[in-house]
Amino acid sequence: MFQKPEEVIMAVLAAAWVVLTYFLAGWSGATAKYVLLITGLTAGWAVLAFWLWRTGWADKLWPLLLGGLVACWWPWLDGFALRHVAAASASGDVLVVGKPWYASWLFKMILALLPVVGGYAYKWRKGQKPKF
Repeated sequence: MFQKPEEVIMAVLAAAWVVLTYFLAGWSGATAKYVLLITGLTAGWAVLAFWLWRTGWADKLWPLLLGGLVACWWPWLDGFALRHVAAASASGDVLVVGKPWYASWLFKMILALLPVVGGYAYKWRKGQKPKF
C-alpha cells in the first residue's frame, strides 16, 4: 500500500488532520461524545479521500470531498443545540426538544452542498476559459 514516498506523506498528513480535528472539536466546547463522533467521521473521510487520491479520482471528486468534510461536523451543530438540555434532563424525565434551525437537516444539507456546488462551479468556470 505505502510503496511510494508521497503515499506516506499523504497518510501522515491525513493522520495529522484527524488529530487536529480532535483538538479543534474539543476546543470548541463539544462534549466527549461529539468530539469522538466528529473525529471518527473525519477519520473515515480521510481514509476515503486517501483511497480516492490513490486511484486518481480525487481531482474529479474534490468538491464532494469538501462537502463530506463539512458533513463530518454536523454532530457539532447537534451538540451545540443540545448543550443546555443535559442539565435540565438530570431529573430523569423524558424531554421532547425542538432543535433550532441550525440543527435541522435542511440547514445541514445546504451547508454541505455549498462547497460542492461552489467547487463544481469553479471547475466548470475554469474549464470555460480559453487556453492558449
